[in-house]
Amino acid sequence: MSQALVRDADTKVVSVLIEPRKPREPRRHLWPAERIPVDVAHIGGGHNALGHELVPLDEEALRGLAGHIEPGSHLVVSAAGSPVNPEHERRAADVLRSTVSVGSVTESSAFYSDSLLVREFTAILNAVMLASAERLAASLADAVALGAGEGVRAFVATNEGGCTPLSRLPITPVHSMRADVAGEMLGGAAVAGRTDGRIIVARPGAVRIGEFVDGLPSVVSRTSLPGGMSLASSFAHVVPLTDLLLSGSAEPPVTVLAEGAEQDLAVFGLAPLIVTDEDLVAVGAAVAPASYWHNRVARVLGAEDIERALADGEAIARANLVAWGAHPARVRVTESRVLATTYGEAQMIRVRVRGVADTQGSGIPAERVLEGGRA
Repeated sequence: MSQALVRDADTKVVSVLIEPRKPREPRRHLWPAERIPVDVAHIGGGHNALGHELVPLDEEALRGLAGHIEPGSHLVVSAAGSPVNPEHERRAADVLRSTVSVGSVTESSAFYSDSLLVREFTAILNAVMLASAERLAASLADAVALGAGEGVRAFVATNEGGCTPLSRLPITPVHSMRADVAGEMLGGAAVAGRTDGRIIVARPGAVRIGEFVDGLPSVVSRTSLPGGMSLASSFAHVVPLTDLLLSGSAEPPVTVLAEGAEQDLAVFGLAPLIVTDEDLVAVGAAVAPASYWHNRVARVLGAEDIERALADGEAIARANLVAWGAHPARVRVTESRVLATTYGEAQMIRVRVRGVADTQGSGIPAERVLEGGRA
């Protein structure tokens, strides 16, 4: 999907920022550098880091705003404190849907980040790819049904090295916009037969390194796009290789060379373990496991509350993977942890859980895809 998803240049986007007060100075939004035309409206409201309401939501102002929104516009609603309490985003979305005919309404709390503007930028970028994602999903669904039968489930690779049902692509295309980076590393690990340790993949124009644990690349919660903008989407932690990264570990990395990248790799004085002409991105997409992330900010008073929050997160991850068609026995939780929140509130924690499942029992088996040639 990474190379196929495109932005709709004609998309009209209105960003509704719900905050206790309008900033004294204009905000330095992230989207102008991406040349995305966006109208901004400030509405009173918002919660604090504990989820307590700071200012009541100004519903009258929302209804007044609706009269100035063009029909078919895509709305992004972002509220202060929404990772803890998304009530104002939900209410605002309901008010706008009921008063104006819109193309879509996205609540930015659907994309986890402590930063209001990072959530806003991610939701806006997602909105301008919706039309492209809908067209792709419909075409691919038809192609899969015709070629493999209606009983086959189709999946789409995601940015962190997993995959999600094709039906999710028209909803959150932003989570697949850079899936090729993780896919290439997964493909390199697959052809090398490695599930753990550092993997180097050399292709013409780029040599990258990533670390695998239990068959999956390590992950960061958000990534920086070219130009310094951050995106609220989990990403495989894959970086350009440097001499410094080659040092500091007794275990040598596994090096996979794609044909044509000999000179790129020679700079580092490395000899490849594997030389391949396979399309590593396609191989990686074929072997990617179904992946579900659960991010939640919760208020806790003791160890029992923390354990309950983690258990709830694991149950949600497992339930969603089974709903996608995974066999319960093939579902496992690869990450379940508690993280401190940005502002260090003593009673507030962030729960992050990742569940994964083998898709080969319910989707197109990886072996079948690879035997059929490069995708």
